[in-house]
Amino acid sequence: MVYIATYIEMMRPGNCLMALVSAFIGFFLVSGAGYSMFSVNLLFALVAVFLITGAGNVINDYYDVESDRINRPSRPIPSGRISSKNAKGFAYTLFAAGILLSFINLFVFAIALINSLVLVLYSKVFQNKVLLGNLSVAYLAGSTFIYGAAAAGNAMMLANPFILGVLAALATLAREIVKDLEDIEGDKKSFLKRITKKVGEIASRFRLTKDGVKPKLGEKTAVSIVVLSLISAVVLSFLPLAIGIMGLGYLVFVVPCDAVFAFAIFDLVFRRHTRIYSRISYRIKIGMILGFVAFIIGMLF
Repeated sequence: MVYIATYIEMMRPGNCLMALVSAFIGFFLVSGAGYSMFSVNLLFALVAVFLITGAGNVINDYYDVESDRINRPSRPIPSGRISSKNAKGFAYTLFAAGILLSFINLFVFAIALINSLVLVLYSKVFQNKVLLGNLSVAYLAGSTFIYGAAAAGNAMMLANPFILGVLAALATLAREIVKDLEDIEGDKKSFLKRITKKVGEIASRFRLTKDGVKPKLGEKTAVSIVVLSLISAVVLSFLPLAIGIMGLGYLVFVVPCDAVFAFAIFDLVFRRHTRIYSRISYRIKIGMILGFVAFIIGMLF
């Protein structure tokens, strides 16, 4: 039982659940309340999203084990609770199951296949590329809304889920960059440990200077992108209400969400230092949760 719990831990059920909620929101926006909430298509789509998201988290742990030994040594692979081989096999089993469940229609299947490929490429290649990894994760967060909408079988009504996907992608991009800034120290040590084995791979992410190893994307540039993303998310957050896809209940949670993002922006601009990135990352996560709740409440009221 403990062994099974460790596999589930690798999937990060919390992240999987958020992806599942995103797909459900996209489905609901297209189908409406009159659609059977217990449809087979919806069930398959939600389970597939959960499995594919979990697979992405597991395969990321597999490829990122050296950095995790520094940054997150308690995770299943670096702690020795699960072997790398077993983790890899588990990941591809989840991918296969999720893709098979996505045979709802061609569009849904295509999104599942593409997103699975992006998840593998992110872990293997993209996360070592400046901004490309962050943009990949942001795309995945936003595309889940489109996936859910496509499962409802109406490809002509994807504009509304697309707007919510953009909002989710902006917030995700901001948090992913802040997490990178938070992990710089661990990444430096990981670089020094692996340089003799993977010079080409790591060199794509880091450059050597007289001061040591530094990320290609400068700190000021990274912070500027985060601030711009958060400001865009705050400004665009009122669009769903303005065009009528969200009810007034949306305001109850989107205003606190925007307030949390505003505090994060303030800290980044006026109180920025390395030790504060962890707090900013946490704030953005809280803001994202409030945003998800706002989407759900806004659909209902």
